[in-house]
Amino acid sequence: MNVPDVHTHRPVPPGATAIRSLEPGEVLAPAHGYFSAGIHPWRIPKAWEEVMESLAVTAADPRCLAIGECGLDKARLKALPSGQRPAALDLQTAVFEAHIRLSETLGKPLVIHGVRAWGELIALRKRHKPRQAWLLHGFRGSPDAARALLEAEFHLSFGEHYRADALRTVPAGRLFAETDESALPIGLIAENLARDRGDDPDELARILTANFRRVFFREP
Repeated sequence: MNVPDVHTHRPVPPGATAIRSLEPGEVLAPAHGYFSAGIHPWRIPKAWEEVMESLAVTAADPRCLAIGECGLDKARLKALPSGQRPAALDLQTAVFEAHIRLSETLGKPLVIHGVRAWGELIALRKRHKPRQAWLLHGFRGSPDAARALLEAEFHLSFGEHYRADALRTVPAGRLFAETDESALPIGLIAENLARDRGDDPDELARILTANFRRVFFREP
C-alpha cells in the first residue's frame, strides 16, 4: 500500500511520502524531503531555551511540516529518585509548552510523544486552546485512553505495535500511520491496520492519504 508515513526516524525510501523526525543537531539535507523538528522529552538539553531559538529557524523551512516530536513521558521519570520527579515533569512540561507556542506561531501541526501522561496532555490542550492539529504518534494506549484523547480533539497515529481494540475506536478522519523506528515498511503497517479495523485496504490507503493532505497541507 502506498500511504504517507507521518513519523519516521529511518531513511525515507525514494518516491515515498514521509515526515522524518529530526532533533537539534541532526543534519538537515534535501534528501530528507519533508521533516518535523523538535526536542524529544528524553533528551532535553540544559540550554534548551537557546536550542528552541535555533529550532524555530529550522522549523520555518517550508519542508518542515510539523513541530516535534515533543511531549511528556512520565514512564521515563521512574529512573529518577522520587524526589526529583516533580521537577523533571515540570521541565518536560515547560519544553512542551515552548513547542506549543512555536506550533501556533508558525501555523504547523504538533507531533507528540506521550507516555502515561494522557491527563496532562488533555489538560494542556484545554489550557492552550490551539488552532493547530495535535497528533499523538505511536499510540499504544487503551480504548478508554483513545476515546478521551479523541474527545479532546487529538489525532492518533499507529505504528507496528498497538492495541487493536483501541485502533477500532478511532474515526477514519482522525487516523494516521507511521513507521517510527520500525523496519516494517509503511505499506505493511497500513495493511495491518486495515485488517484489524476490518477496512478495505485500498479504501484505508485513500483515507490515510486524504488525512495527511488535510492536516499537513490544509487541503479540504
